[in-house]
Amino acid sequence: MESTKPRVSLDDLADAVVAKLTQSGRLANLAEVDLETLEDQVVGSIDQLTRDVISQLLGKQAESTDKPNCCPRCNGTLIEKPPQARCLQSRRGDVKFKCDVFRCEACRLDFFPSIQNARL
Repeated sequence: MESTKPRVSLDDLADAVVAKLTQSGRLANLAEVDLETLEDQVVGSIDQLTRDVISQLLGKQAESTDKPNCCPRCNGTLIEKPPQARCLQSRRGDVKFKCDVFRCEACRLDFFPSIQNARL
């Protein structure tokens, strides 16, 4: 079954970035903005968009990662803890996301399956 959700093109994303920059006041008076300032504002916005997309994808990756049945070190019982906020340094800056945490009391270690599976 095909999705009824409209697809967003790169042109649509570009239009959204332009609208955000001009409506936010950062580029309110385009007649007086030099190319360097224009480029800095665009690159900063695209970097933020990239970090947001990576964050969402890491969240989806965590959701799709199988939960472990036992401790990877000792095969003991794992206790699921509340998801933990993490921060990674990407080429575009800090990316924040949440990941599942499992605790082995025998080993006294916490395990983060989505991080380990993604080799982060």
